[in-house]
Amino acid sequence: MIMDKEPILPLTNLRLIHVATYLTAVVIGVLGAGGLTNLPARLAFVTLCLAFALVYAVAVRSDNFVRRAHLYFTVQTGLFIGLIALRSPSGAFPFLLFILAIQATIVFPGRVAVRWLAIFYLLASFSEYLMADLENAIGGAIFYIAVFFLAGMIGHSTRRAELTSRFNQELVDVLQTARHQLQELAVVEERNRLARDIHDGLGHYLTATTMQVQGARALLATTDAATQAPTALDALSKAETLLQEALADVRRSVGALRTTPANQKPLPAAIGDLVAECRATTDAEVQFDLRGAPRPLSSPIELTLYRVTQEGLTNVRKHAQAGRVEVVLAYNPDKVNLTIGDDGRGMGQTSNGYGLLG
Repeated sequence: MIMDKEPILPLTNLRLIHVATYLTAVVIGVLGAGGLTNLPARLAFVTLCLAFALVYAVAVRSDNFVRRAHLYFTVQTGLFIGLIALRSPSGAFPFLLFILAIQATIVFPGRVAVRWLAIFYLLASFSEYLMADLENAIGGAIFYIAVFFLAGMIGHSTRRAELTSRFNQELVDVLQTARHQLQELAVVEERNRLARDIHDGLGHYLTATTMQVQGARALLATTDAATQAPTALDALSKAETLLQEALADVRRSVGALRTTPANQKPLPAAIGDLVAECRATTDAEVQFDLRGAPRPLSSPIELTLYRVTQEGLTNVRKHAQAGRVEVVLAYNPDKVNLTIGDDGRGMGQTSNGYGLLG
């Protein structure tokens, strides 16, 4: 889900922040300890700096960092207060707060980050006051305003970049999900198209074949079967031809899944074949009228017009009992019209077939 509010961010993938934190802790540990004269104080100072680095290392690897981010900054602030208590004359150790300020403005949004910046600024100013006179402490406090403003800008810019990266990743995930859904819809649509093709193709040929076989059987069932045998054989021959064409149509449908329609017949020629086939398998007068100059159409449109013609002629053959059928394919400048008309009995009771749905 696309982010609707700014979250608390982990520090996991920010390598520059990792390097800066560890390097600062080591340098401050060396410089701060060097300014102390007594060994226990030096060891304590180094230990606190190492603890600072260790707490960071544990925090950035924790799966619960986002929920415990305030605890992390509280612990680090406590360690810094421990460094203040050791009264090292080195003025470098407040830069640990500079690192914490950058981290806080990366981790927290808006006002929360500003609160932590204010805390770090006050601690840095207080440490300056302990190590210098009032005049120098005021100068240090003014200097730290610029320091922590810079830290805030660095952290804020890093946060914005991280949020943008997260948003882009979530957007990619949403788009991939949408693509998978579209692929599933395309599969369903292709299955439906294949079902229509099988029905409109095989249904067309099997209907015509059935009529020829029924006609042959009716002729052979008469008392004058010997005389009617040539006509019956002709009907069976037509049925055989239709079955061969049905097989070829199935092969074309399967082949269409692997090849482009570039080497298929032009639409007028394909419709002309359907008309010729209908004319050969019925007693009706079937005419095909091509109007206008044919032009290439997109494959889905041509296939739809072809299937509509095929289904229409099948319905005429099955139901219309027509004496005359006319198919008109008209190419107009801005559209293509297909009209199938007959003088048959019109629509009867709706069948339970699986023909064209739209």
